[in-house]
Amino acid sequence: METAELTQAQNSVGGCSWEVTDMTRLHRFLCFGSEASTYSVREQRLGVENAAVLMRLIEEGRGCQVVQEIKKFSVECRASKTNPALFALAVCSQHCDVKTKQAAFKALKEVCRLPTHLFTFIQFKKDLKEGMKCGMWGRALRKAVADWYNGKDAMSLALAVTKYKQRIGWSHQDLLRLSHMKPANEAIAVINKYITKGWKEVQASYGDKENAEETAKVLSYLEAVEKAKHSEDELEVIHLIEEHRLEREQLLTTHLKSKEVWKALLKEMPLTEMLRNLGKMTADKVLQPGSPDIAAICERLQNDSVLKKAKVHPFHILVALHAYKKGHGNRGKLKWEPDEDILQALDKAFYTCFMNVVPTGKRIVVGVDVSAPMSTSVLGSPVNAATTAAAMSMVSQQLCARHGQPAVFVRTEADSQVLVFSEGAVSPCSITAGMTLAQVTEELVKIPSLSTDCALPVLWAVEREKAADVFIVFTNSDTWFGKVHPAEALKTHRHKTGVFSKLIVCGLTSTSLGVADPDDRGMLEVCGFDSGALEVVNNFVLDLI
Repeated sequence: METAELTQAQNSVGGCSWEVTDMTRLHRFLCFGSEASTYSVREQRLGVENAAVLMRLIEEGRGCQVVQEIKKFSVECRASKTNPALFALAVCSQHCDVKTKQAAFKALKEVCRLPTHLFTFIQFKKDLKEGMKCGMWGRALRKAVADWYNGKDAMSLALAVTKYKQRIGWSHQDLLRLSHMKPANEAIAVINKYITKGWKEVQASYGDKENAEETAKVLSYLEAVEKAKHSEDELEVIHLIEEHRLEREQLLTTHLKSKEVWKALLKEMPLTEMLRNLGKMTADKVLQPGSPDIAAICERLQNDSVLKKAKVHPFHILVALHAYKKGHGNRGKLKWEPDEDILQALDKAFYTCFMNVVPTGKRIVVGVDVSAPMSTSVLGSPVNAATTAAAMSMVSQQLCARHGQPAVFVRTEADSQVLVFSEGAVSPCSITAGMTLAQVTEELVKIPSLSTDCALPVLWAVEREKAADVFIVFTNSDTWFGKVHPAEALKTHRHKTGVFSKLIVCGLTSTSLGVADPDDRGMLEVCGFDSGALEVVNNFVLDLI
């Protein structure tokens, strides 16, 4: 496993810690949009002023290396959010260093996989234009954008340009006009004409011609999109969806008022999109109790191969389950009566999806703070603090069961320990592989509520000389520490065990924490908890940020 740079530095108490290098700061920025040791579920503002490390590395002559890291984080899906990598690539492409700029444009096709990414990249370049005092639509950008369109398979491009027509003030028509793109082949030329001139011009140019097979496929697909766009016939729209696999974004809003249209879309709907739309489909009576459509959804949610192919994390299923169980949306007037069969299928899918969690191979101690009521909803999620902590505790024991050891950071890790703690009290938590989420949640809240001391799980390990690679603390209250600061406790554990142990403090309901030593690469704070936090924690445990 490739790791981030490790450099030892003298700390304030005379020992050694691992300092945060510029490359580590870059990795953090690419992963979650901040150079600091804090991940927040709230969106970070991206600007040159908060990406100082990016500019510093380029000025040091490491621009090409920076581009390689951008590409790696994007292609290997290490980032919890897409925008930081797109912003960093835009900065590299705007910089006056020629090699950095060339490398950035060369990487564009791999980093900007969707039109949405490309539009965002272009907007970032526009935002940077004045601050970096440089031009924008030069020959290099025109060629890179043209290559983005020409480098795609014609049918994939036809889907992309009709599904993602425009975003944040940019459209495909804008980019083709500004890039002066010359199509690489006839099929791409059809798409180019469709975007810039419209369907009537395409028909006039290609309708009566003997077209090559690929061109004919593109023409047939675009014709289906156009028919759907102008059709008021429900049966025709359904037929077009089924024959050409049209997607929701290619239809009109009026089409989406039809239950039968939704049912047609549901047949090929990706699992993650289906999870997001369960509430709406139930509210709109698309899903009726006992119907074949609900049976089909439940079958997919209980199909191991479907869940494995979608690579759905248990926490994603848990969020979908709680969002659906609420019976109403976060905004607007959307309300529904949750279907019991769907709830049961989601519950089963939660446990099945532990097979999708890749073990880290690290020795993990999970500490759950029970010093305050755990019923509060987590920032960034509809799940409450107790259930979130229980679910993430269970995530580390699956591998134990496979290895025939007592099993549940517990269902997937071979060496893990779950503790519950409050002021002056630490208690190992008896969690076994066969326990349900509700049973684990109940187990976590047994000891009395007092005050928060996030150093306790680390001090517990110090007293027992227990080696641990990572401590993960979940708390839903403002962080308080007693006689020993968590950073000092961590340094003591490192000194006593000889292990470069790490500490992650997850403030499930907090907007700020202030526990982590910003100069220690082995400390991380998480404010709130969402799907992005999963990627951040995993990257941190694996030394990738």
